[in-house]
Amino acid sequence: MEKKKPVAAVLLVLLLGLGAYLSYQYYISRGNGNITATGTIEATRVELSTKSSGTIRTMTVKAGDIVAPGQLVAELQRNDLVAQRERDAIALAKAEDQLADLESGAREPEINQARANVSIARTNLEKTRSDLEKRETLLAQGAVSQDEVDRYRANLQLNEGQLQAAQAQLDLLESGNRPKAIAAARNEVERSRAVLKASDAMLEDLKVIAPRAGTIQTKNYEVGEYVQAGASLASLVDLNDQWIKVYIPTDQLPGVRLGQDVSFTVSGMSETFYGVVVEISDKGEYTPKTIQTKEERANVVFGVKIRINSGGGVLKPGMPADVTFERGPEK
Repeated sequence: MEKKKPVAAVLLVLLLGLGAYLSYQYYISRGNGNITATGTIEATRVELSTKSSGTIRTMTVKAGDIVAPGQLVAELQRNDLVAQRERDAIALAKAEDQLADLESGAREPEINQARANVSIARTNLEKTRSDLEKRETLLAQGAVSQDEVDRYRANLQLNEGQLQAAQAQLDLLESGNRPKAIAAARNEVERSRAVLKASDAMLEDLKVIAPRAGTIQTKNYEVGEYVQAGASLASLVDLNDQWIKVYIPTDQLPGVRLGQDVSFTVSGMSETFYGVVVEISDKGEYTPKTIQTKEERANVVFGVKIRINSGGGVLKPGMPADVTFERGPEK
């Protein structure tokens, strides 16, 4: 009988433990208990990175500064891009001048000059024809050689070509520029304008602009340093958009829902803060390695994101928080 007493005691302890566990599970399933979890306060963070490489010309912020959306944070310097922009601006101005000249048509002095050229060419042609007729008469009389007559005939052909060219130039000026030439000039203006726009965009990319309001957490470079494209000049955190990420075990997940109110405390502060569940992972995972014990890391958990509704400006990213999910009675 005495040997049976230790066995009976062990069985009693096991039964009591089993009863306590079943009571706890029933207690949770009925929604009469609260779920607790521990996480770390985080805030939306944005890296203020460069789109281009270059030397930092200005840096308008330092760690702790509050910035507004659209505020200039830094600007790089690229002399080659400045020169490229000036070149493209000159090319556009030239193309616009050429188009304006074609669209305005020929000026009156140009037409008058072309008419004078036609008159001169016609006079020269008539004189050369008259001289040729005289030389042909003299050739028949044996007074001049055949070579001289041939020379006057060649001059006649040359004068005829000069008259035709002068008349064509006059006709062109009087009829105005061809539509195809004007269309080509307009296309060149549009092309030059697009090239200039691209150069302006590259210069604009030398500016680093804050995309949202926040506080500069870190400043990574100084004025005068050369940086590559994509370098983070500073880190911006939005302290008005803080949240906590916690992990809930599978058996407690039914007690968590979107829109659920939570309360939490932070070490070293007596105040209670509040938040709301905004995200629940739809896929389980093993507990992250940041959890201390191997046993806990082996559990399957679901990530839950909680937006902080109250902070009063005292909460900072990195602070540990103990979260309590308020649970009402099951409906």
